[in-house]
Order: sequence, then structure tokens, then C-alpha cells
Amino acid sequence: MLKVVRDPESEPRSTVPSDDEIERWAVAYLKHAPISLALREINRLVAIQSVTGDRGPVLDVGCGDGFWWTVRDDKREIYGIDISAREIEQAKLRITAKLTDVSRETPFAPTKFEEIIGNCSLEHVPDIDAALLNLRRAASDKARLLMFVPTPRWAYQGRMQSLLLRYAPRLAMTFSGAVNGFFQHWHLYDQKVWTRLLEQNGWKVKATFGLGSARSEFLFRLFMVPSFVEFLGKKLTGFYPSTVARFFPDRVLSPLAKFVRWAIHDPIVAADSPTAYEYLIVADAAELPAR
Repeated sequence: MLKVVRDPESEPRSTVPSDDEIERWAVAYLKHAPISLALREINRLVAIQSVTGDRGPVLDVGCGDGFWWTVRDDKREIYGIDISAREIEQAKLRITAKLTDVSRETPFAPTKFEEIIGNCSLEHVPDIDAALLNLRRAASDKARLLMFVPTPRWAYQGRMQSLLLRYAPRLAMTFSGAVNGFFQHWHLYDQKVWTRLLEQNGWKVKATFGLGSARSEFLFRLFMVPSFVEFLGKKLTGFYPSTVARFFPDRVLSPLAKFVRWAIHDPIVAADSPTAYEYLIVADAAELPAR
């Protein structure tokens, strides 16, 4: 059974997904995306279900193709934004979605959202202050922001990087810089810097969790190369090659789904854990800054 690290000032739900539920999510994702992405997304699904509530409507910032919302049985009204027109066209089949640059406009004005989720998206926005401020303008006064962002050291994890850091730190930093550049990570900050940025733009941080375990990190990196090839395939075609797995019976994918469930055992850890590759930052709406 999964454990959840909680902060007494946060408002987590008592609902923690069961092993059977996680395996169902894994089967669904294995029919949709490469295994490395499936691991990351299911980790986030576990985290969301562990800390979210029943607030709605919900805004998904960087919703992609919207597949995330088909896995859980979520009855709330879901809206999504993204800067990719191709992704938004797919998302429209699943949620209310709109092509939007959050650093340039307030999403879905005048709708006021009770919960806003940044699913590893805000680190890709160059003008982070404008984005956070526009999200606050889109939020109700009782809203909550759930924000996934990579930790500063995420690109240093793994055995190869550990060896390079010990014996060739310049090469380790060069490699991590190339990885972050490829993924267009404009913002890699520790939790203290994120707290200040959020508070400058109308949010008050209530809790910060780490996401990731030694098991999931090992499996993620084991399948990183084929997953990277699939990522390029989606850029060309709009779909991951893994979608051919949707023609397989669930029983064929069940052993791999069990492996995924094993790998993400206890995905929510302390924010300063050495295995944390992401933060989950929980913030409440505060007073809008005068600008």
C-alpha cells in the first residue's frame, strides 16, 4: 500500500489509490504512451489523488492531449490550455480545451477556477511572473494551485551522472545543461525560490512535496532511449508509436502494468529527498498584487 507524506497545513484527501487502481492506470497509459512517460504521469496521478479535493471547475495548464483526465474517474468540470495546436485538437475530444499562452492572457476569462493544476508546464514558460499572475487572475479567492515542477538536480540523477559528478563535474554539468535545454526548462529552482515567485504573484505556498523513488527512477532511465525515440515519433505524427498497444488484450499488458505499479511504490517523498525529481507545490490563492 502506498504511503503519503503530508504537511499538517495542507488539505490532503484521505483517498490513496489502491494497487488495483494504479494497475488500471498503468494499462491505460501503456496503450497510449512510452513507459517512461507512463511512469511520470502515473506518479503525478497518485500525487494528485492523494492531495486534491472536490473543488471545481479545474484548469489544467499545459494539458497536452488531455489523456490524463480519461484515466481517473473525475466528475468535475475540466478545462485545459496548451500552446500546441495539435495537442489542443486532441484534448478537445476529452475536455474543454483552448489554445492559450498563459503568459499573455488570462485563461477562459471570466471563468473563475477553484483548482489549477500545472502538470510540469510552468517551467517551460519564459515569463513566469506573467504566467503565475494570469493564473491568479483566473482563480477564485478560495482557489488552490497544484504545481509540478522539476527539482534543480533532476538532470543529475542516475548512475552515470553520479560518476561524472564525482570524477568529471564539468562534463556532468554540460550533460545536464544539454538535457535541460532540449526540454526547454527555463526555470529550475529550489522550493524557496518557487515560494518567493508564487508569493510575488498572488499565491501562498501551503506545502511542498517531493515526487520520485529509487525504483521509478531506475525504470524511467532504463526505458529512456526508446521513450525518446517515441517522443520524436509523436513530434512527426502527432501520436506515440505505443498506441499500437491499444489492440492488445489487457491480460497481455498486465505483467508490465504490475511492474510499473511496483516501480512507483511510495512516489511521494520529502521535498529534499535525493530521489525527488519533481516538486509538487500546493499553494492557496492570496491577495492579488497591485500592478
